[in-house]
Amino acid sequence: MYEEFYGLKEKPFNLLPDPEYLYMSDGHENAYTHLEYAITENKGFVVVTGEIGSGKTTLINYLLSKIPDDIEIGLINNTYIPPNQIIKSICREFELETNHKDKAELMDLFHEFLIEKYSRKQRVVLIIDEAQNLAKKALEEIRMLSNLEAEKHHLIQIILVGQPELKYRLQHKRLEQIVQRITVHCHISGLKRNEVENYIKYRMTIGGADNPETFTSEAVDLIAKYSRGIPRIINLVCDAALVYGYADNKKVIDKKIIEDVIRERGSGGIFTDKIGNDDKNDADLLSYDDRDVGDALERINVLEVRLNNLETLFKSIDQRLNYLMTTREERDAIVLELFKMLKNSMHERYETLLKLKKMI
Repeated sequence: MYEEFYGLKEKPFNLLPDPEYLYMSDGHENAYTHLEYAITENKGFVVVTGEIGSGKTTLINYLLSKIPDDIEIGLINNTYIPPNQIIKSICREFELETNHKDKAELMDLFHEFLIEKYSRKQRVVLIIDEAQNLAKKALEEIRMLSNLEAEKHHLIQIILVGQPELKYRLQHKRLEQIVQRITVHCHISGLKRNEVENYIKYRMTIGGADNPETFTSEAVDLIAKYSRGIPRIINLVCDAALVYGYADNKKVIDKKIIEDVIRERGSGGIFTDKIGNDDKNDADLLSYDDRDVGDALERINVLEVRLNNLETLFKSIDQRLNYLMTTREERDAIVLELFKMLKNSMHERYETLLKLKKMI
C-alpha cells in the first residue's frame, strides 16, 4: 500500500522473524556473542530469555543462518508437548524413524544417532523455542538427553529460548539438576531510546526507503516511551504510522501521527490510550526509564507465574471437591472440610497477589 510512496521495496516492519531485519542492539549483540561462544566451545546447556516481542526468535533464525554445515541443527517451536512425547518429537526433528518404539527404544535410537554424528566429527545442537511452555516433566526428559556423553565431550548441545517465565520455572526444586548444567545464560531486554531510533532507521534502510529518517525525533521519543523498547510493538506502531502518513500524503512521520496511531489502537482495546494533548501529559503518562520498566516487568512476571500456579491449584482442588461431594460418605466429611479451608486460604492469597500486580 505505502511502499511506493516512501520508496520502499517491501514493508520494513513486518512481524515475521526475518534475520535480514535483525538489528543488533547491545542486548542482542550480547546474546548472540554468548550463543556463538557456547556453540563454538560446546558448552552444553544454554538458556536465552527475553521479554515478549524482544526478538528472540529473530535472533535464533539469524544464528541458524550463520551455523557451519558440520553442525546438525534441530529446532522445536511447538512446546505444548506432553512429557511422554518430547523424546519422540526430538527424534522426528532429526528425521529418525519413531514408529512402534517405546521411550527406552527412542532413547537408544537417539543415543546411536549422537554416537554416529560424533564418530563423523559432527556436532548436534537442539534449540527449543518458547521453552517457557514446557512442563516440568518435559524439561526433566530433556535433561536426560544431556546425560548422553562420550568420554569428556557433550554429544548434544541444548539451547532453551523463552520468555522470562522460563527463569522462574527453572528455579523449581525438581529442576535443580538442569540449572546445575546451564553453562551460559543471557537475557534480552527492551531497546534504549537511542537504539529505538537506530532500529527504525535500520529497518527503513533494509526496506529500501528513500529517506531512512522518515520518523522525526519527537515521533521516535513517543514510540520508545509507548513501546518500552519492545521491537514487536515498535513494528506495530511504525507500520500503522506509515499507513496513516500515506493516507494523509505526508512524507515525514511526526509526533502527531504517532499519537493518532496509539489513540486509535487504544480505542480498539489493543493498546492503552494514555496520550494527552499537551507535553506535560505525555511526560507524566509515558515516562520511560529502562531500569524502572525492567524492575516492574520482572515483578509482574513473578506475580504472573505465582498466579498461574494458584489457578492450577484451584482447578485441582475443585476437581477433588467435586469428587468428594459426590461420594457423600461419612469418612470423607473431614477431608472435604479441610479442602474447603485450603481453597479459601488459596483464594485469599490469589486476590492479594492480583491486587499487588495491579498496583505495579
